Amino acid sequence: MFQFSSIRRRALLTAARTMSLAATLGVCGLAALAAPPPAVAAAAAATSTVALDPKINRALKKQRILVVGATGRNGGSIVAALEAAGAKPRAMVRDLAKAQAAAGAGVKRDWVVGDLRDPASLASALKGIDVVINAAATTQLQGENDTAAVDRDGTRNLVAAARRAGVRRIVFITGMSVYSPSPKMPPPMLKAFGDKREAEKILAASGLEYVTLRPTGILARPAGAWKITLAASPDYKPTVEEQTMRAPGSLPPPDAPPPAGTIARDDLSEVAIVCAVEPRARNRAFIVTQAAEPRAGADWRDQLSKMPAD
Repeated sequence: MFQFSSIRRRALLTAARTMSLAATLGVCGLAALAAPPPAVAAAAAATSTVALDPKINRALKKQRILVVGATGRNGGSIVAALEAAGAKPRAMVRDLAKAQAAAGAGVKRDWVVGDLRDPASLASALKGIDVVINAAATTQLQGENDTAAVDRDGTRNLVAAARRAGVRRIVFITGMSVYSPSPKMPPPMLKAFGDKREAEKILAASGLEYVTLRPTGILARPAGAWKITLAASPDYKPTVEEQTMRAPGSLPPPDAPPPAGTIARDDLSEVAIVCAVEPRARNRAFIVTQAAEPRAGADWRDQLSKMPAD
């Protein structure tokens, strides 16, 4: 156990407040975890890109998709979204017994054990796979499970194994702050975001098709109700809400407009699984966020042509 000075404690506390909300807001506030009203849930099903576009639905069922980090909050949501679309994803986990217990005895899934830090474990996980959705991440700043090991070196291992296995595309979920973190962040956080940014560059230079998603603050809110917005990272201006932690209970009700600079986790999952097969998403990197504007059938894919390569 490391002993931290008071200065180091203050630095890490500041880091927790300033880092991307993707790792924090999902568990902040009971309002964020409340079940969506039936009308909102119905709207989500009706407006999903997967439900509205039969080509996307057929492609998801045809492609063999591996989800890395399948037991995390984002990875679990992505697996659920794929299964709801009729796809049969392969779920890569580090602890099979723990994953199966969490999923429940009645859940039958194509489980595979693998670890991004262990190159030898990736060959069997990638066998026969067309597309990888990498939702694995770590918030540890030190040790064998830090951002250098999991994000940077793990991406390097995954890319090398994917090329050998004949994988066509990798969808990578990182975070809004990865592209241009505030220089005011403490050095440990700047290093962590630097590791994650290096991982993005490794993927972009791999020769594989890639899609890098940089979500803003991720909330456990109803999907499908609010407009999904994409933005080029150089043009995106973070909101005040994204740069400060909210006190528990301060989030708006689930059926209210989303806070600025946030994205519903299940809407992010929709973007991830659609980008796994959408031709227009090929070799693009962008911010994924949400507008306080009803979705009303708007197709976020129309924004893809304006998104840059990494």
